[in-house]
Amino acid sequence: MTDDLTHRQQAILTFIQREVARQQRPPTILEIAAQFDLASPNGVAKHLHTLEEKGYLTLTGGARGIRLRGDAKPADTVELPLVGTVAAGEPIFQDAHIERGITVERGLFKPKPKYLLRVQGQSMIDAGILDGDLIGVHPLRTADHGQIVIARLGGEAITVKRLERRGRGVRLISCNPEFAPIDPDPTEDFEILGLYCGLIRVV
Repeated sequence: MTDDLTHRQQAILTFIQREVARQQRPPTILEIAAQFDLASPNGVAKHLHTLEEKGYLTLTGGARGIRLRGDAKPADTVELPLVGTVAAGEPIFQDAHIERGITVERGLFKPKPKYLLRVQGQSMIDAGILDGDLIGVHPLRTADHGQIVIARLGGEAITVKRLERRGRGVRLISCNPEFAPIDPDPTEDFEILGLYCGLIRVV
């Protein structure tokens, strides 16, 4: 327990840390009140203001306006940059850019990711990858037959598919029978950017 906190303040801080790591978002005051069987949210608000005064979090307003500070962030987490969108369907043409950092549990991913991409489309649903999911990417320039990869086509288009090796060539396979496979044009640039290594689902 942190020396300058009461048992209830420490319990609330620990709950917020756990929810941020598990859900990728802080709980609401009502959710905290329900967790600790508190009849009124006013008591929760008082504890949150005390935690803010002691430097553990910042209150920004809104239903989920709680931001953990520095050492208050869960120790078993890592912050990854969300750098744009990847197509689970037709390839998307766009320049990747860092939208924001997202704190995630280390154990959610294997191997260790370097960044996150937001999935757009339904072509990987049979692999459990849904539209809107944030997938971890481990940068790698090659991959084995059957692995799910993030690839660039024609120098710009980025897509996520299962890799099928066909002799000296490759095919990108959707995990949804409604989508046709992609055969990269050998005259155009094709590049494996990394391996899919897990996801988080923001609800």
